[in-house]
Amino acid sequence: MAIDALFRRVLTQRAAIQLMSATCILLFLITVFSIKLQAPEQLPQSTLFYLDDSQQQYQINTLPAATSGKWQALDRFQLALPMSETPHWVSFTVASLKSNEHWLLELNNPFIDHVSVWFIENNQLLDHYQTGDSQPFASRVMPYETFLFPVPKFDDELRVVMRISSEGTLQVPIHLWAESDFLVFNGEHSVLMGLFFGILFAMGISNLFFFVISRQPVFLLYAGYVLSFALLLSAMQGLGYKYIWSESPWMQKNSVSLWANATVFYAIVFTNVLLDIKSVSLRLHKTLNILAMAFAAILIASVFVPKSWFLEPFLFALCGICIFIYAVSIWGWYKKVHLARFYTLAWTSLLLSCLMACLEHLNLISLTISSNYLLMLGVIIETFLLALMLALSVNHQRRQLFRAQREALRKEREMRAVQDDVLAQQNNAQEELEYSVQERTLELEIALRELSEINRELEEKNTLDALTGIRNRRYFDKKYLAEVRRSRRERTELVVAMIDIDHFKKVNDEHGHLVGDDCIKFVAERLKKTLKRPSDDVCRYGGEEFSVIMPSTDIQGAHDLLDHLRLEIQNTPVYSAGVAVNLTVSIGLASAIMDPQQSEDVLIGFADQLLYQAKNNGRNCIVAQKFPDSE
Repeated sequence: MAIDALFRRVLTQRAAIQLMSATCILLFLITVFSIKLQAPEQLPQSTLFYLDDSQQQYQINTLPAATSGKWQALDRFQLALPMSETPHWVSFTVASLKSNEHWLLELNNPFIDHVSVWFIENNQLLDHYQTGDSQPFASRVMPYETFLFPVPKFDDELRVVMRISSEGTLQVPIHLWAESDFLVFNGEHSVLMGLFFGILFAMGISNLFFFVISRQPVFLLYAGYVLSFALLLSAMQGLGYKYIWSESPWMQKNSVSLWANATVFYAIVFTNVLLDIKSVSLRLHKTLNILAMAFAAILIASVFVPKSWFLEPFLFALCGICIFIYAVSIWGWYKKVHLARFYTLAWTSLLLSCLMACLEHLNLISLTISSNYLLMLGVIIETFLLALMLALSVNHQRRQLFRAQREALRKEREMRAVQDDVLAQQNNAQEELEYSVQERTLELEIALRELSEINRELEEKNTLDALTGIRNRRYFDKKYLAEVRRSRRERTELVVAMIDIDHFKKVNDEHGHLVGDDCIKFVAERLKKTLKRPSDDVCRYGGEEFSVIMPSTDIQGAHDLLDHLRLEIQNTPVYSAGVAVNLTVSIGLASAIMDPQQSEDVLIGFADQLLYQAKNNGRNCIVAQKFPDSE
C-alpha cells in the first residue's frame, strides 16, 4: 500500500510537471517567433563570391583577381555546397559601416573543420584569424558556439577573404553584425536555448526518476531518447563543444553521428515498447528490433567511417526511418492500438521538422528560418506529447490493474463458494484415498521385497564362474578394490596371489577341452577347500589363471598355505575321460600395506610379475615377495 501511495503521489507530481512543461513550451514558441520578427538585417549590401580550390593551388597572395571569371557569384549571403573536402575560397567587400559601432563577422555553422579569415584594405592585411572545430574550442577568437570574428576598423573599402573546408555539407550563412544588434539577438537566443534544453533535460531526468520508482522500462527508454536528442541538438547548435566536450575535437567531429544514431535507436525501441507492437504483430516487432540493432551498429561504424561517406547516406536513412516509424504509428492507429493516435500526432510535428532539416542539409530546399530552430520546435512539441502519452499509458495500466483486481476479488468469492462444496467431497475422498494408499503401499512393499531378493540372487549369479562355481573376475575386481581401501584405512597387510596351471595348452591339445575343463574345476575345488577364513576369496581370473585375496595376512603364512596347495595338486592326478592327468601350478605371491599415494592396481600388477618370474624359474614353484615400497 505504501508503494502504491508513493506511485500515485509521483503521478500527481508528474501532472504538475506536465503543466509546467506546457507553460515553458508556450514561452518557447513566443520566444522563437519574437526572435524571428525582431532580428535585424544581417547581410551586407554586397555580392558574395566563391572559388573552388579542388587542386589546392591557391594561397592568399596567389588568388586570382576579384574581377576574373574564376570567381562565382551567389544569389544570397549563404554558402550552400555539397559534401566535399575540397577547400573553397569566399570573398566579399564591405563599402562602409557605422564608424561608432564595433562589427562582428559570423559564420553560422559550428561544424566547419578549417576556416581562415583575412581582412584586407587596399591590399594591406589588417587582421588574420585561423580556427575550426578540428582544434580545441579555446582556439576560437571569440568564445561563441558558432565562428565569430571581430571586424577591424577601416577607412576605404574592406575586402573579406575566407578559406573554408569541411567533410560535411557547407551550409554557411554569413552575417555581418553590429555589436549592439548582436548582443540583443544573443540575449534572446540564449533565453531560447535555456528554455529549450531546460525542458528537455528536465523531462529526461524526471523520467529517470519515474523509472527508479516504477521500474517500468518505457520511462528509461523515453529518458534515453530525450537526453540523446538534447545532446544531438546541443551538438548541432555548437553548445556541446562550448560547454561539454570543449577539449575534444574528436568528439566534436563525431558528436552528430553518435547522438543521432543513439536517438534513432532509443526512438525505435521506445516505439516498440510503448505501442506494444509484439502483441499485435510479431514480424513487425522483430523488424523494429533489427532496425534498432542496425542503428546501434551504425553508431559504432560511424566513428571509423569518414564523414563524407557517412553523412549523406545517414540523412537519407534518417528520413526513411522517420517515415517508417510514422507509418508504424498510423498502422497502429488502424489496428486500434492504445495510444497510437496520440503517438501519430506527436510524430507529425517531429517528422515535418526532421524532413525539412534533412532536405535543407542535402541542399534540396532553402528555408528562411534556421533548420535548427525548426527542428527544435518539432522536438519540443513531440517531447511534450510523448510525455503526456506516458502519463496516459501509466494511468491506463493502473486502471487495467484495478479492473483486474476487482475481477480477481469477484472470482475469489466464487471460488470460496465452490470450495465449501468441494471440501465435504474432499473429506470423503480423503478417507477412501488413505485406505487405497495403505493397500497399495503394502502391495508395493511386498513387491519391493521380492524384487530385492531377486536382485540379490541375480547379483550372486553374476559373480559366479559358470564352469567352476567359484567367484569370477567381476567379483574379484570389486573385492580387490575394497580390500585395497581397507588396507589403506586400517594399515593392515594385504596378500594377493596369482596362480596359473602349467602347460595347460598342452593338456588341451593332447586330451581335449573337456579334460581341460575338468582340470580347471579340479584346481578350483582344491583352492576353495584350502582357504578356510571367510575373508579369504579365490576367483577365476581368466582361462587357467586364478587369483587369491587374503586380507590381514602375513606373507609367510600365505606362502605356507599356498605351498601346501601346490604340493597337493602336484601329487594328486586328475582323472577324466579315462585318462590321468598330472598337473602343477606356478604361483606369484605379493603382499603390501597399501599407501594412499600408491595406485590401486600396483599390488595385483606386482603379483602378476612374480607369477611370470615363477614360470621363468621352471614352473611348479612359488615366488613370494613384499612390495618394495611397502612398510
